[in-house]
Amino acid sequence: MPRIRSGLLPGVCGIVVALVSQRALTQDLEVATPVRPGVDEVITLKARDGTPLEAKLTLPAKREGKVPVVLYLHGAGARTYDNPFGYVDSDGKVQIGRYLDFFADELAKRGVGFFRMSKRGCQALEVSPWMKLDRAVFSKATMSVMLDDYGVALDLLRAREEIDPARVVLLGASEGTRLAPQLAARKSDGVVGVLMFGYAADNAHDTIVWQMSVGPWRNVQHLVPAARGGELTRAEYDEALKSDGSLAQQLPFAPLDVDHNGSITPEDLAALIKPRLDMTLKAVDDRNDDLLWAQLMNLTSAYLLEWWDVEPNWTNLRKLDIPLHIFHGTLDGTCRVEGVHEAEQALRDAGRTNLTVHIYPSANHDLDWTWQSAQEGGPPAFREAFDLIAEMTSR
Repeated sequence: MPRIRSGLLPGVCGIVVALVSQRALTQDLEVATPVRPGVDEVITLKARDGTPLEAKLTLPAKREGKVPVVLYLHGAGARTYDNPFGYVDSDGKVQIGRYLDFFADELAKRGVGFFRMSKRGCQALEVSPWMKLDRAVFSKATMSVMLDDYGVALDLLRAREEIDPARVVLLGASEGTRLAPQLAARKSDGVVGVLMFGYAADNAHDTIVWQMSVGPWRNVQHLVPAARGGELTRAEYDEALKSDGSLAQQLPFAPLDVDHNGSITPEDLAALIKPRLDMTLKAVDDRNDDLLWAQLMNLTSAYLLEWWDVEPNWTNLRKLDIPLHIFHGTLDGTCRVEGVHEAEQALRDAGRTNLTVHIYPSANHDLDWTWQSAQEGGPPAFREAFDLIAEMTSR
């Protein structure tokens, strides 16, 4: 079953998948409660403007003295400190899991705490629909406002007696990869590194245009390896369908074969999605927040316009002298892998050596995370990131 969690703006090829995921999280499903290596604490705090915020801190159950901590910065859209997802367990039973507990558990095993915050206006619920969303409040969550909110959270963490304020790592996913470097520059004390999953290289305008032109084809290439040659024929699709029946729902062939020539190509997808791109750009121009709310993961024109034409993200990275790490898949349909290489070159040209790039062939925006992979510590990108965090926060 698909999950909802990271992301900058919606990957367009996955429109059907996204709708299925939203429906899944409104079902009355069982919540898994496994024995975990950490101890959770739900924390309430207030933003600088007085808006109430909720967060969850997980500390290792076995610890001596102050522990290092990771502060997580979400992907775009409405997010809670749980980020629930649906999955089918080993008994074939559909359940709801908490994606961010995976991070907390793996880090707790390595002696590291994990802090994640619900975005303003987003309240985690223990039952369906799993999140209470206050549109009026969340609509004020622009990039600058969220940066302030994360700053308040970081101050709170540093003041906790269980936390070593000199060993803090910022971990940003997608949207969070733009905010984490800015937060590190604004509040540098004790921040020993920034990790970025699914690096968002571009401004909002260029991100939308890319996601609604090039990005969908990369999603197809990830779902069906046969497409990596440049097209997906009907015969190749039918063969893939034999081993993955979900393709019929995730990637219906006929609607995507726009020119009806028996194969799906990048041009087919770009033509198919062009009306939606034009509609989205016009909605931003017209400040049509109702349409944007429905089409772009509860986002608003104020959110988009604040970073509509800003400089590339590498300009934020260049301001930092602490270790920086980017983890990115070559078949990420949400954020360009080319932007990672541009950042690498930009810092190299500036004489900086503190950026390390970790590229994963054929991985998607989620770095190939699935519930099944989580049972073994996650796919390579996650295991490597968690081990890296343990190393950079060791005394």
